[in-house]
Amino acid sequence: MRIDENILAQARAADVLAFLEQHNGFTFAHRGGEYRCKQHPSLAIKDDRRSWYWHSKGVGGYGVLDYLTKVENVPFRQAVDMAVTNGYTAVVVHEPPMQKPIAPPPKQLILPEKAGIPLRLLDYLCNKRGIDSEVVSRFIDFDMLFEDRRKNVVFVGKDEDNKPRFASLRGTQGDGAFRGDCSGSDKRYGFHMLAVMPSPWLYIFESPIDLMSHASLNKAETGAWENVSRLSLSGTSDTAMPFFLNRHKFIKELVFCLDNDTAGREAAVAMARKYADKGYVTRLELPRGKDFNEDLQVFRAQTKAQNRTKTQHNDVTI
Repeated sequence: MRIDENILAQARAADVLAFLEQHNGFTFAHRGGEYRCKQHPSLAIKDDRRSWYWHSKGVGGYGVLDYLTKVENVPFRQAVDMAVTNGYTAVVVHEPPMQKPIAPPPKQLILPEKAGIPLRLLDYLCNKRGIDSEVVSRFIDFDMLFEDRRKNVVFVGKDEDNKPRFASLRGTQGDGAFRGDCSGSDKRYGFHMLAVMPSPWLYIFESPIDLMSHASLNKAETGAWENVSRLSLSGTSDTAMPFFLNRHKFIKELVFCLDNDTAGREAAVAMARKYADKGYVTRLELPRGKDFNEDLQVFRAQTKAQNRTKTQHNDVTI
């Protein structure tokens, strides 16, 4: 028997978040433009409350019917009944009348005022974080890194016209825990470094500090650090990737170097699958520790200990 079109429309318009709260007993927290399930952190529902993706399962869709058929393997007709009449009150989202879309005004990035000599920046990045001074200087020279008057480190992402479009802050005082984005930041333009010569490889990180740490490790271990491009996502969303890849068509292989924790691993796997479907060669290169800055600091400590041992050995020999 054919399903009534009105009933089918109501089932398709059902609020996924409300349905899962009642049907599965899930609870959700809103952050970063989406709802994350507290019981299953890799299950995310977008702000429209109908688009969803379960990262650890590698499955997503639109609406309650997709969820029931794809995740719970419920037959379609039964899924319609559950979404509408099976004792679960699904909130129907009524579509607003069609209107001509109005383009939002472009974001106006407001950068903080620069400090004079970036002494705090150099101490924090080079001494405390162990990042190579040549790597730091490269970004300073390209005006993508500076210290503001409040002694924060400012990481800048630029567009194709070399205009700043995104900036994130990192505190240097105390434990350096303060972090945030400057007003008007557009995350489509991530903090990045291009290879000196066009390279097919792009390495992707969660933070600018991890990006620079990876470059520092490459420089220390092989001497080569400007032979690949690197991009910071400023989180685990791939918002910055489509714009970067569209501007650099020569990139063919994506290496995901996100944090070695649950959120980082799940995001890396999901993005690797997504971009493999788009035709890119993808792979994961996770840090040994939590992130690449932790790996860099371990490397620095080991190198320092080895040099100390050699010095002591030479003193004894003499």
